[in-house]
Amino acid sequence: HRCGCLTIWKRICPALKGVGYAICLLDIYMGMYYNTIIGWAVYYLFASFRSELPWTSCDNPWNTLNCTPVLALADNDTSSVSPAKEFFERSVLEQHRSDGLNRIGPIKWSLALCVMAVFILVYFSLWKGVRSTGKAVWITALAPYFVLIIL
Repeated sequence: HRCGCLTIWKRICPALKGVGYAICLLDIYMGMYYNTIIGWAVYYLFASFRSELPWTSCDNPWNTLNCTPVLALADNDTSSVSPAKEFFERSVLEQHRSDGLNRIGPIKWSLALCVMAVFILVYFSLWKGVRSTGKAVWITALAPYFVLIIL
């Protein structure tokens, strides 16, 4: 007989059923955290289809004067920033539009759609339970090897 974390902690010790609720809450937070990171990876995937990768040069609209090409980063200049860091912080996350938690800035819809697509993929991979999850694992575990072989 299967049961979840809420039921098992209620059976072990009814006074500790809050541990089951805490586990469920942590699962929700961890799912949101990791799906957001995977959403960033999906955003990078779509950004990599350009003829020149946007995180390799300093002549993009989001770059600052401190942007230094990768080959020139060998100098010990503390104010220099790599184009990859500026792409992530200023183009992907748009941190320069935020003043911290008081004013977090506008929603970046392209990134929000990538994160939403990840949540939808996770939902449909878990929709029918453990059997469909096992099939999804076969695809997601073997896909990187096939891509590496193709490349």
